[in-house]
Amino acid sequence: MPISSEIVDQLVGNAHGNLARVKELLEAHPEALNSRAKWNETAIQAATQMADRAIIDYLVAAGAPVDFFTALVLGRVEVIDRELAADPSLVHARGVHDLAPLYFAAIGGDVPVAIRLLGAGADVNATAEAAAPIHGAVMGGNVKMVLLLLAHGANPHLQDYKGRDARTLAEELGRADIRELLRDDAQS
Repeated sequence: MPISSEIVDQLVGNAHGNLARVKELLEAHPEALNSRAKWNETAIQAATQMADRAIIDYLVAAGAPVDFFTALVLGRVEVIDRELAADPSLVHARGVHDLAPLYFAAIGGDVPVAIRLLGAGADVNATAEAAAPIHGAVMGGNVKMVLLLLAHGANPHLQDYKGRDARTLAEELGRADIRELLRDDAQS
């Protein structure tokens, strides 16, 4: 019997940050693991987009694949290097919600991974409807990542899907340290 789309949608929706519910749903419906929600996203893609390592680890242990974008969040350098060597154009690929690879490295917070992508030609201002890499860095809460992106020309005024620039996002997330880095006078 095929899995209901309602169950899949619940699983993927909760994979954006609710580990307890993900566990409940997968224990009851393990066949939903790699199914796509009606908005064309899997549970591992949702957890990867949010860099929720606990959910990513749980899903991978259950059999979800670790693709290039998940490897970026997890800082799996061997996977990243192998995939970029095989296909250098991946630096310009797009993941779930059209997000750029540098977004995934930024939200994952692994500065050496971001440096690899930048060295390979990643666009520091690659925009998507959802967010740009600078938004990922703010959401990931890594000050060094924010500084790296700014040093490479990241535009903190780009807007995310809610119309927030990076400074507004930092403020909403309660990250005064990052908000101060994003002041107009702090960037000159």
